[in-house]
Amino acid sequence: MSLKHRRLSLAERIKIETLFNENKTKAYIAKKLNRSRSTISREINKWVVKKGDKYDAHLAQWNAKDDYLNKRNLDKISTYNALKFYVYKGLLKGW
Repeated sequence: MSLKHRRLSLAERIKIETLFNENKTKAYIAKKLNRSRSTISREINKWVVKKGDKYDAHLAQWNAKDDYLNKRNLDKISTYNALKFYVYKGLLKGW
């Protein structure tokens, strides 16, 4: 029997953001969401670039949806996650 892999929803990402900001461990978050620890670790590590950065559920959801829609159309900004994060964060601030 194979497992069906499903993407994280915005609601799950908001829960991750809330629990992560409450300094809960990635293992605790995974258990609460009934997800794999590696899924939570990858999600947080993908969007928290520097140590002082906070996980932003809405930004992560936007980027994940963008990644999904542009899977096959790679350009420079899609190839470099740090660049994409920086640009999208700036756009959300109203550059």
